Amino acid sequence: MDELRDRIATYLSSHRVCVISTTATHGTWAIPAWYRSCALQVECVFPRWSDVTYYLTQNPRVLLLILDLELPGLRWLEYRGAAELVTAPDWENLLPDSQLGIQPQARYVAARVKPERIDLIDESRGWGLRETLDW
Repeated sequence: MDELRDRIATYLSSHRVCVISTTATHGTWAIPAWYRSCALQVECVFPRWSDVTYYLTQNPRVLLLILDLELPGLRWLEYRGAAELVTAPDWENLLPDSQLGIQPQARYVAARVKPERIDLIDESRGWGLRETLDW
């Protein structure tokens, strides 16, 4: 299990973009987001105008999809967890340098996601191969 945790943590730290999906009584929403990770915990940044912010107040459950385009074959990570909005995020570490000149809080919202289940799917090692961490 420790080896899988380490591989997932390495996978998370080697990527910066995910798709965050939310759901509530009014439907579902998905949008690309920047993120950073610390071990298995993730902080995401997405546009303030997106419905993700509203849906998180309805239901904190999210799904992050992080695709690996570096390797041949399909490889991605499915990260399910509970998100909470961050009131004072570390914008400098969350945003690309090109976005730091503006007032980030005017354009973006940040959320911290605590994992509940993480699936690493790596079809380069065989079709449908999945490894799972549950909490």
